[in-house]
Amino acid sequence: VNDPGRNLRIFEKLLSEGKTLDPRQQFYYGRELLGNERFSEAITVLERFLDDEQGWVENKINACQDLSSCYFHLGETGKALSALFRSFHYDKPRAEICCAVGEHFMSAGSYEIAAYWYEKALECQPDTTSGGFYTLECYDFIPYIQLCVCYDKMGDVEKAFSYHRKSEKCRPGDPHVLYNKKYFSKKMNIGHLEGK
Repeated sequence: VNDPGRNLRIFEKLLSEGKTLDPRQQFYYGRELLGNERFSEAITVLERFLDDEQGWVENKINACQDLSSCYFHLGETGKALSALFRSFHYDKPRAEICCAVGEHFMSAGSYEIAAYWYEKALECQPDTTSGGFYTLECYDFIPYIQLCVCYDKMGDVEKAFSYHRKSEKCRPGDPHVLYNKKYFSKKMNIGHLEGK
């Protein structure tokens, strides 16, 4: 039986017994708090984990993403963005972080800045050997579909359409792709563009 609160109870039992969580446990405790929407508590735990010199780099980068998510849920968008930038202390930017930064600017209507970060995501390569968490679609599909929207909003329809075509190659049946296909066929003379 799937029990979403099980891991959280295990950590809380350890803490109630006066045990100290090691850095890895602290990271996962923070993630469990986030997963259970206890955002303020998750922030405290994740900040403590990040301030500790110990801890695996991959966990540190993921903790920055989780911390950003907590702040975002609490409406603190400035701190959410700072948490993402904090990940650059540990390693070069990952596509997951670039996409999250892009999403931040996109939701603020800053499409040019958002496009910059989604294009940066496309320059990243997933490190499948590190043992860390990674989200493969942040390296192609998500930036393509978001760049399609950004360039459309900026009035560059041809560039938007070219990113639509790339997203279509990744996932032809995706509802967003199908929506965009209809949108572009109405908006423009597709025959004119397909010859390019």
